[in-house]
Amino acid sequence: MTYPQSPCPPGPHQPGWPPPQPPRNGMGTAALVLGILGALFSLIPIVGVIAWPMVLIGLALGIAGVLRAQAGRADNKGVAIAGTVLSAFGLVFCLIYTVAFASAVSGSSTGTVTASGASSSADTVIEQADRTSAPAAPARPTSGAAGATLSTRDGLQVTASALRDRSGFGGPHKCTDVTYRNGSDDTESFNIWDWKLQDPNGAIRRISIGGGNDLSSGELAPGGTAQGQVCFDAKTDPAGDWTIIYEGGLFGGEELRWAG
Repeated sequence: MTYPQSPCPPGPHQPGWPPPQPPRNGMGTAALVLGILGALFSLIPIVGVIAWPMVLIGLALGIAGVLRAQAGRADNKGVAIAGTVLSAFGLVFCLIYTVAFASAVSGSSTGTVTASGASSSADTVIEQADRTSAPAAPARPTSGAAGATLSTRDGLQVTASALRDRSGFGGPHKCTDVTYRNGSDDTESFNIWDWKLQDPNGAIRRISIGGGNDLSSGELAPGGTAQGQVCFDAKTDPAGDWTIIYEGGLFGGEELRWAG
């Protein structure tokens, strides 16, 4: 006797049922991991140089992952997009630090060439001094009272106001309002990390970020200006004279001082 076959298809574990497909997410996951690491390291000065290969590879893998997902060859488009965005974020910060470093090196090289040229012509200057006497150029001040405008060798004019006390999140702070004006013919940079504060005991304090009016960072075209506040931790507030210090450049450079 012949029995009719069941019209139902075989169950998922019966022979003939196609095996389940594993998730395909290799490129998107790798892009997300590299994007997170690259974005974090890019925020750290100097150390952030190791973020370059991370963000570049993460960006390439993220874009490839998005294209694969759109073509139906991957199933994690959201992960790939997140990796692409984080890698692009890290790349932007890497470029900012590279431009700042190049600007600092360029300014240092200009100063070195000028000093070398002056040294090579020293004999000529000495010989001419016997025949003519010209008044010496006035020295460029590198320190002053709060509110004074001081200039760097490159022509960047910087002003720092008198210190004021501010209470807020994180405890008491001492803040100054700073202004940059680019009086040179070249692009100059400004950055909140240019600033330090020396207390009456000689301890030098770094900035404390958290105010809505904090100075940002960027570049100034010739004639351009930028301003904002710079605050420092003042949980310990010794009596005496405070000194506001500007030290421009990515790795520190020319120093200007104001009596706070």
